Amino acid sequence: MARLRTTSLVVSYAIKARTKGMGVRATGRTFGTSHTTIMRWEKHLADQALNWSPPAPASSDVTVEGDEVYTRVCENLPL
Repeated sequence: MARLRTTSLVVSYAIKARTKGMGVRATGRTFGTSHTTIMRWEKHLADQALNWSPPAPASSDVTVEGDEVYTRVCENLPL
């Protein structure tokens, strides 16, 4: 990531901690930065999301396949 004073490794670990459920203030304390800095990093990364995952070409089909995870709602069946 360009123009950051913190190493990309620290930013990466902080963002991973946030995605695992750590609060923004706790993340700031853990990585020695302010919580506003953590939020700025998140915004910076969110602004770059389109560069990481460009849209599929209009001339092709996109198939999304689910993994082996199924959800049963309001139903428990014996195996």
